[in-house]
Amino acid sequence: MSIPSILPFDAPNRQQIAQAHPPDWRPPRPKDVYDLVVLGGGPGGLTAAVTAAKAGHVVAMVERNLTGGTCVNFGCTPSKSLLRAARAVYQARDGQRFGYALEADPQVDFAAVMTRVREMRAFSGSFDAVSVAAGAGIDVFLGDGRFAGPDAVEVDGQRLPFHKALIATGSGPAVPDLPGLVGAEYLTNETVFELTELPRRVVCIGAGIVNCELAQALRRLGSDVDLVGSGDRLLPSEAPAASDVLAGRLAAEGVRLRLGRRVTSVDGGRRRAVLGDGTQLPYDALLLATGRRVRVDGFGLESAGVKFGPSGVETDDQLRTANPAVYAVGDVAQPEKFTHAAIATAQLAVANALDGAGKLVSELVIPHCTYTDPEVAQVGVTPQEAERRGMAIETHRMELSDVERAVIDGAADGFAALYTHHGRLVGATYVAAHAGESVPLLTLAVAQKLTPGELAAVIHCYPTQVEAIQRAAAQPAG
Repeated sequence: MSIPSILPFDAPNRQQIAQAHPPDWRPPRPKDVYDLVVLGGGPGGLTAAVTAAKAGHVVAMVERNLTGGTCVNFGCTPSKSLLRAARAVYQARDGQRFGYALEADPQVDFAAVMTRVREMRAFSGSFDAVSVAAGAGIDVFLGDGRFAGPDAVEVDGQRLPFHKALIATGSGPAVPDLPGLVGAEYLTNETVFELTELPRRVVCIGAGIVNCELAQALRRLGSDVDLVGSGDRLLPSEAPAASDVLAGRLAAEGVRLRLGRRVTSVDGGRRRAVLGDGTQLPYDALLLATGRRVRVDGFGLESAGVKFGPSGVETDDQLRTANPAVYAVGDVAQPEKFTHAAIATAQLAVANALDGAGKLVSELVIPHCTYTDPEVAQVGVTPQEAERRGMAIETHRMELSDVERAVIDGAADGFAALYTHHGRLVGATYVAAHAGESVPLLTLAVAQKLTPGELAAVIHCYPTQVEAIQRAAAQPAG
């Protein structure tokens, strides 16, 4: 069994490896047959395995890398820890409008920042540890698992026969095919948290969620940042108005936005990213976030009769694959590549696979949030998606600059926008300092197909920023 490594090999990372892939782990003797075998120990796989085990089923889970998956190890937890440190530094510099000023600019100890990031990863990883899964009654196997046929998984020579199986192998960073990139040093979300020294100059390739969050964080901590995006705006999947607010904020903080531009080659020796017009961007760190690549190779999916392609494992609306005994959830099968989407689809798949619930993934209402400052939260349809569908929508909007608490907090960049179709809520965009904390209200409203009047009738504490949603609902469509 090969032991995964995460760098640097300090105390927090040693703790996380000991939790998520214990070097001395001894797997149990395989059962004659399992009710459910899960491939993957990330949020989707762990949720499925624990849910099934708690219901009394005989369950095995196979993980080749670190339990907790991308979220705990290379995504949600470390990135939010870095963003929190960056926000603290930013707020310390921003005292003048609140009536105070520091005698000197805050001095960032980047090594200490990153140590705390790794400590938070180890803390979060403790909830997804191998011992926790085993304590829930799951047979945990660490190693390279693959299907050995339509009704069995094999891991390091041990055969795990099953009645049902679930694929939750996730996704990893997609690396673009750029001349000069091979052999050059670059970072992805899987390696950026290995940094121990603040890079003076950073070039971010990609204008999606990962780079928007990290570009702002690194700029606030003191890096000189260029963000290059081939499209004409940030967060191209979000409502254009949300992209505009975020672009204005990042530019005001000093991130150089080079949108509608492409990096055509990389000069690794001279550490230059070259744009199509010949512009050369010097860097000390090159950060790539240009999409996700589903993990379908090396799992023997063909042996199980599971169909898959570049976009992932093919499933029906109940998350069954071409092999009716095998289900797939999370990043490897769904377009919504978010931790909470993996958890929700895992719960649905277990109910369908083991209880015959017949639940449909198309009926799930899954929000998402980009944790920049301000945050960008979205649920349901966006205006551009409605236009593509030919769906006529009306928009009810409220600016945060008209919401007292937002102005008091110095957090008036943003808005709440509600989208209705035939008088019922079908989507919403909320751009605010803590939008992710408030989007469940909008998710419920969209899921229940409330009218704006019904949403406006919900009583809010005063004064709160989330009043923007109530006031938007009370506004006539414009």
